[in-house]
Amino acid sequence: MKSNFAPWIVVAAWGVSGIFCNHLRADNGLSTAAIRVVNCDQKVQSHKRGICENKMSEEDFRAFAPGVSWYYNWHFKTDDQPPSDVAMEFLPMAWGDRPESLTGLDTYLQSASKKPRVVLAINEPNLKGQSFITPEQTATLYKKVKEIADRYQLAVVGPNMSLGSPGDGSIKAMDPIENKEVTYTFMVPFLKAFFFYMGDTEVSATSFHSYGNIGELKWAVEMMHKEFNRPVWVTEYADWHAGSPQDAREYVIQATDFLERTPYVQGYAWFKERATNNNISLLEKEPGKLTALGQAYVDMPVHDADLYYHIPGTLPAGNYVAMDHMDIMSTTKNALLLSSKGANSIVDYNIQVDVPGTYNLGLKTLGTGKIEVLENDQVLASTDANASEVQTIPLSITLPAGAQTLRVRFSGNGQILSSLELTPHA
Repeated sequence: MKSNFAPWIVVAAWGVSGIFCNHLRADNGLSTAAIRVVNCDQKVQSHKRGICENKMSEEDFRAFAPGVSWYYNWHFKTDDQPPSDVAMEFLPMAWGDRPESLTGLDTYLQSASKKPRVVLAINEPNLKGQSFITPEQTATLYKKVKEIADRYQLAVVGPNMSLGSPGDGSIKAMDPIENKEVTYTFMVPFLKAFFFYMGDTEVSATSFHSYGNIGELKWAVEMMHKEFNRPVWVTEYADWHAGSPQDAREYVIQATDFLERTPYVQGYAWFKERATNNNISLLEKEPGKLTALGQAYVDMPVHDADLYYHIPGTLPAGNYVAMDHMDIMSTTKNALLLSSKGANSIVDYNIQVDVPGTYNLGLKTLGTGKIEVLENDQVLASTDANASEVQTIPLSITLPAGAQTLRVRFSGNGQILSSLELTPHA
């Protein structure tokens, strides 16, 4: 089981540009049967978002459920169960190379009334004090876990790597690629050796843990995908050295938004529900009471391509489906703002229109520069903004019925978008 002690950190602090995925449709004939339509102010539970936990009450589950869909405890079973009317899923883990991990996992899967989406395997084999086994042993254990998971048609996520480790806390082994003894202080050489020993056996996803700053997290996620060309899970993350709860809150907003919008990230879990490091705890001691950090974690919007917002209504800026050259910002009340990074900064919003016609569009914005609203690369409206304080800019656009994607494009640097209000034209 993961301890509460500060993990070894490998920090990589450099800028990483935002990931942009174009979800624009060529036409408006998308069937509503293929999409999810929600109200603009509705909270949506993230399929990706999870929690590492040791002990949660029914009240705790209720507090998390509006935004969090899964949890795990580094074990193959749990006594912590959500109330019957709360949709949160437990993911079992085969922690390390011990017989009870395998027999326990098999017994759990046999008896589970609802099978988990995946099985987690092998916690930090490269770090002393955790499962701590060589790449070859890790591959052997992974194959045993996969043999069990295959019986239930389940994918395996793992090994769940420590990003880095100190020399005296790292596993050593004869490396099959370097043909020499290696001390694996970084997860990538370990994983390359692991894949060597896996041979043709399928590994469906990679997974790792990050406790550094936002630069480290972004770099590590993108590097893992490029190195191994597989979906990525981040099964533990937090800024362990956040100087204050406010710093931790800013990190969780930046990091969680990045993980949500990155299409090849399949799942992530915050460490943890209650931690000895109070700055990163999601819950107060009182059952079901979220910290400011926990509330921010639960409230973070999702960016799923199949999620559309029903108008009329006021759509918060953070409820985008994709963006490019934009930064996300927060207010003290957990509202999310977007800030442009120069010419051709763009952000896309999925909307569902029941009644075609002319709509009033109020853009709540701040800053100087041109703002254009487009659909399918056609400019529907534009304005030259010059606002030194937040104001609502009124525009008029004509929309067909159906599911569609609006794009907002900015020409200036530091233009702020707070919300989009769409109402029928009188």
